[in-house]
Amino acid sequence: MAGAAKSGLGATAAAAGLALAVGLAFWLPAFRLTGAFPAPLDDVYIYFGFARSTALGHPLAWTPDTGFSSGATSLLYPLVLAPLWALGLRGAWLGLGAAGLTVACLTDATSTLARRVAARDRGLVGVLTASVALLALPLVDWTLYSGMEVALFVAVLARALASTRDALDAPAELRRRRQLTAGCWLALLPLARPESVVLAVALGVALAHGAGVLRADTSLARGLGPLTLTLGAQALLHHALTGEVQAAGAIRKLLVADPHLQPSAVVLEVARNLLVLAHQALFRGMGGVLGLGLLLVLACVALGTPETRRLALALIVGAVGALFLVALNATARFQNYRYAAPSLVMLAITAWLGASTLTRRRRGGSVAAACVVGCWVYAPISDWPKEVDRFARASRNIAAQQGEVAARLKALTPPPRRVFVGDAGAIPYLSELPALDGLGLGGYHRLPFARASRFGDDAVLELVERMPEADRPDVFAVYPGWWPTLTARFGERFDSVRIDDNVICAADEKVLYRANFAELGTPDERADADAEDELDVADLVDEARHELRFERDGDRVMSATRRLADGRLRWDGGRRIAPGGALHFRAQVRGRGSRRVTLRTDHVASDARGGTLAVRAPTGDATQVPLEASSCSDDQRFCELTATATFGDDDHLTLHAGDRELRVLRVTFGERARR
Repeated sequence: MAGAAKSGLGATAAAAGLALAVGLAFWLPAFRLTGAFPAPLDDVYIYFGFARSTALGHPLAWTPDTGFSSGATSLLYPLVLAPLWALGLRGAWLGLGAAGLTVACLTDATSTLARRVAARDRGLVGVLTASVALLALPLVDWTLYSGMEVALFVAVLARALASTRDALDAPAELRRRRQLTAGCWLALLPLARPESVVLAVALGVALAHGAGVLRADTSLARGLGPLTLTLGAQALLHHALTGEVQAAGAIRKLLVADPHLQPSAVVLEVARNLLVLAHQALFRGMGGVLGLGLLLVLACVALGTPETRRLALALIVGAVGALFLVALNATARFQNYRYAAPSLVMLAITAWLGASTLTRRRRGGSVAAACVVGCWVYAPISDWPKEVDRFARASRNIAAQQGEVAARLKALTPPPRRVFVGDAGAIPYLSELPALDGLGLGGYHRLPFARASRFGDDAVLELVERMPEADRPDVFAVYPGWWPTLTARFGERFDSVRIDDNVICAADEKVLYRANFAELGTPDERADADAEDELDVADLVDEARHELRFERDGDRVMSATRRLADGRLRWDGGRRIAPGGALHFRAQVRGRGSRRVTLRTDHVASDARGGTLAVRAPTGDATQVPLEASSCSDDQRFCELTATATFGDDDHLTLHAGDRELRVLRVTFGERARR
């Protein structure tokens, strides 16, 4: 027993040494370029921000004062990082903690795979074979050692596979308990990486298929019940704290959530993502024909062996399913294909299952397995220098741009009240300044910035208008091309940081602006006190309250400026209703009667001819009322169109554009809007 324990400890130490050696191969060249612990992705600092807030007593908040956010792709990772921050690994030094966590996760994963999943080999050869299978692909290693959550996912995946194997092999009297244990590990998979939900379901089906004398339906319930409860609880938590069932990342990044893409365009973009990922990540990432051929051979071996068949099939289904889910992400082809890393890991473990099966063959099995593993390592070997170099250059980009911007903001006197950024993690984390993420992944209490950002910065500005004036950002640190209205109308440029040899940042130059929101209204000015109801078009909070929806291209957001009676300018967002399109909404009024409906537009009256307002009662009866120009002012830069209609409680209204585009800023019921 002592010898076996000593052998197992030595094997674990060897696996940890190999994981650390591969990590150093990436970290040391990058450290020489950056002078700090390297991070090749700004998203690493987004996780660091969530971890810091969690450690400070604000669980899963991007910054401590912005409230809960669903923008952390992995819910587990910041919770694991938080104790490291609390123990003193502050600022960029948290990257050192993330590096240690990566090595620990990879060591645990390889030990778990070798000892509990396939050959049950506690010796040095079994553990090192598992390590080599995971670490042989340099494209995967780039992501594993980046400081992101994939190493944690690998550890959870190995534990889930081991628990599934334990349940499949358990005697009947223990199988129920072990199925439930496996189900709990499966529930953690999508909390580590959301697209692994396909693998979790596949493993749950495998548990039911291998239930033996137990009933398949109850076995399936034990395997997938915890997963279902976890996903349901996550959705309820998101809805309770953010008002959205979906996570902010899904709202912001998924192609199917893009309000401007037609279904045919979504299909084409998904197909393009799949082709690029299949060629660049799978084919080239595995080393071309040799690596892919080995994968197919070893997968066939694993599928042909009763002991590993169910796990191998689940891994293949999970890898393919995860790749399809990733292809729905608009950013799938960027950031060195990091989104494909979980699929590559699943396929690598499948190949390792086949190699482990070969070692158990009586005649020449170990020799054949050694040859196969050697070829698996050799196939992508030419990519190592390229990936190590890209890791170092990307880390230098993040430090030289995002890190430098953070340093300059931190040095400002007086310090900024709040910094407006676009999906930037290093700037608020390293500067330790309050921030507002205009893309919504960081979140700001319950305001739907992620959804608004899909419509452009005009819709985002409508939400900024909802913020208290003292809480609005006073500095922007953005790429100007992402925020044309924000920077042109509300910003004054005062500094910028430009980098050379850009391989990872969205643009070469990050620009700093001083904010001036004088043209925005205050929260107290937003609604007309004399109006019975008012719909502020393009304000997603107000649109949701009025159940607003569109036809055709009516979702395009625009903005206009009008002059108030005292001469001040007032900005307002709105939407374009295309010719023949319509805007549907519900009036928040009570009691039947005749009401004056006023539509504010930045068009002259002649452009709105043909527009009508239809009032549809709950009975289905509809009344068409033409829109008429009541006042237009070149000086005040807007036009008001009115209609008088009779409707009752919660009637649905449809605003038709006629044969010309109609640009709608506000719709007021009752007295005419005065501000």
